[in-house]
Amino acid sequence: MVRKTMKKEQKQVLEVTAQYMRDLSFENANPFSQIENTDKSPQIDVQLRVDVEKGKTSNSYKVSLVVKAQAKLDKPLFILELNYTGEFVVDGFPEDMLEPILYIECPRLLFPFVRSIIANTVSDGGFAPLYIAPINFVDLYQQQKESANQTLQ
Repeated sequence: MVRKTMKKEQKQVLEVTAQYMRDLSFENANPFSQIENTDKSPQIDVQLRVDVEKGKTSNSYKVSLVVKAQAKLDKPLFILELNYTGEFVVDGFPEDMLEPILYIECPRLLFPFVRSIIANTVSDGGFAPLYIAPINFVDLYQQQKESANQTLQ
């Protein structure tokens, strides 16, 4: 007689329970530069970081996309800082998949909202909208991991 043991399959859950701006700052550093005639294009610098913190329950997490963008000609034109956070429930995944889910998949879900907020804020500040190019969160995750490993050494 062959006995089959049926394992109860655990359901995998990746759910966004909330998303919000934790912080948004926009500084129009040189408002009169917008009206000067110039043929130069501004230099745009965008830095993005993913932060993860444990939530209140064992399977909840807060994932933040922290963006700093600035534009310069000869002087700074604007500086934008945004911290956009999503609260997630992540359950039923193997332990080795948890970190990639939090640092890759969760930011992918938040990014379209971050991109829209930045474009609208810059536009409302009197400049042409700043559309951030799509981000490869796998590469960003690997870079952050390498940076953390170098810091430990």
